[in-house]
Order: sequence, then structure tokens, then C-alpha cells
Amino acid sequence: MIIAAYIAEEKFCGLRSGDERKLTHINFAFAVVVDGKGSVSHWKNSDAVRKFIKEKGEIKALLSVGGWAAGGFSPAVATAEKREVFAQSLVDIVNDFGFDGIDMDWEYPCDDVAGIEASPEDKPNYTALIQLLRDKLGNNKLVTMAAGGNQSCADNLEIPKLVELMDFINIMTYDLCPWDYVSYHPSLYPSDITKNNDGSSIMEIYEKAGVPRNKLVIGAAFYGRVYKDVDGLNAPATVPGFTEGYENSIELADAAGGYSYDEKAEAAYAYDKENRTFITFENPRTLKAKMDYVKSTDLAGIMFWEYYHDGADSILLNSLKNS
Repeated sequence: MIIAAYIAEEKFCGLRSGDERKLTHINFAFAVVVDGKGSVSHWKNSDAVRKFIKEKGEIKALLSVGGWAAGGFSPAVATAEKREVFAQSLVDIVNDFGFDGIDMDWEYPCDDVAGIEASPEDKPNYTALIQLLRDKLGNNKLVTMAAGGNQSCADNLEIPKLVELMDFINIMTYDLCPWDYVSYHPSLYPSDITKNNDGSSIMEIYEKAGVPRNKLVIGAAFYGRVYKDVDGLNAPATVPGFTEGYENSIELADAAGGYSYDEKAEAAYAYDKENRTFITFENPRTLKAKMDYVKSTDLAGIMFWEYYHDGADSILLNSLKNS
């Protein structure tokens, strides 16, 4: 069972005691694209990452490339020559640090929603890049990706070809909250509120597109989202902001009088009527529901963003491990 953590490199100072026994994979985020090459020159804690990799034991450590609004991908894969340069630069970083593989987090091929370059040719060019990475890394290294949680993101990938090249695919089944009305940021099942924009429905999109269940990893969020100046669930809204992590989500929920739970959607939330603030977040109950879903549908596992958004006692990670 995969339990994979994304860790923001700039925060990395090692794992909390005992957490090394709870995780199977760590994706160190993020390498970026600079002048057509992968780069970690901006990393602040490279020495800590190197030390961890040397002492990590059985955990697989991957180099995660990209992230929201990280550009440069489309030009870097536009020709065979550019793909060769880009792929080799990533492999060089993997070999230098001793990573166990690469996790591609281009958000998103063919889509400029994050304000980055995009082209219809990204679709075949992305596949060609992944083929190059697989050829260069061989079968002893991992090649994975993070994929967007909607139909258009799936449509913009050559999934039947990619699944032959990738060990597994992480699906970002969070940030599902719409930007025009109040709903849940992570929810598992459809309801009148989620309107089929939920984790299980998104996993079905990718399964129908050709990803076998044993290569599908569902996503969880260790941070929350906050709608301000709203009148509760389903009310008109603008783009929600972020909480600073689980403990902040709980503080906001406590200030609202405690959290509520949508049993149909498997979603935790709180509404502060006095301040007209709506908080939507994961908690141990939602994570147990996701783990039950993973097991009952024979998925490969679960991943989450981001390790340091957990509580000081790793309450959310413990919920995953113990479910």
C-alpha cells in the first residue's frame, strides 16, 4: 500500500520521529524548469535532502518536478532535441542526489490555467518526454506523475501510452472547491453539493481513460481552504483562500463552534456565521474514509500534500497509517 508524502524542500529538516515507518514514498518538491533544463539551484536545504537519502532505508525518495504555476515545460518538450536536454538534466539531478526516481508535476499539459505556456502539442510531447526518462532511468528507478483532478486534465494525456511507462499516477483529488459557490475542497463521494466533483468520481475518470487500479493513487490534502464573506454551503462565493495547515483548520473550526460532517460526501467543514467564513478540510474521519475506499477498490494507495501541514504529532499521517 502506497502512502506517499509531498514535502516542500524549503521546509525540510527531516521527518518526525517514527514517521519513517509510516511512509512508503516521499516526493521532494520542486525542481523547476530553467532555460529548458531541470534545476534545483533554488533549493535551500539540499544538504538535508542528501543526508536523508543516504540514511532513508526502504522509503523511496523521488524528485518532483514542477508544481502550480511552474512554467517552462511546453518549450522544453517542443522538439526532440529540447526533450533530450531536459530529460538528461533531470536524470543528472537524480543521479547526483541518489533519488529513486522522478515524479512529474507539470500543471498541466495543454492547459494554461496557471498562467504558463501551453500548446496542443504538449500531449504527444509529454509522452515522448516520459519515454525518454524511462529509457534513461531504466526499470530500477521510478517514474510517476501528478495528474489534475478533472476530465480535461485526463483528456490532455495519452494515458494508454503513459501507463505503460509509469509505475503509478498520483491524482490530485483536492482543491475541488469551485470558485463561484461554496463547496468542499476535498470530498470523496458525490452529493448535491459536490455535483460529481469528488474524489471517487475523478478516480473513475482516470480508470475509464485506461489507468489500471493498481497504478492509481488517490490524493489527500493536509491543508484546508477558506471561503470568506459567504452565507454557508452552496452560497455564491469567490476564490477560496488557504489555511496554514491542519492545526490552523481546527482552530478556525473551533472558533466557528466546531466542525460539521457531510456523511454522504465524506467531507468535514465548519461555518462561522458571525464572520461569514466557511472552512473545508480533511480530518482523521475523512482520511479513514479515503483509506477504506482505497482498500475496497484495490487502488495502489494514497498521497498527500504536504507533510509539514500535518499537526505536530502527525495526527493525519497516523490516521492514514492506522486506517
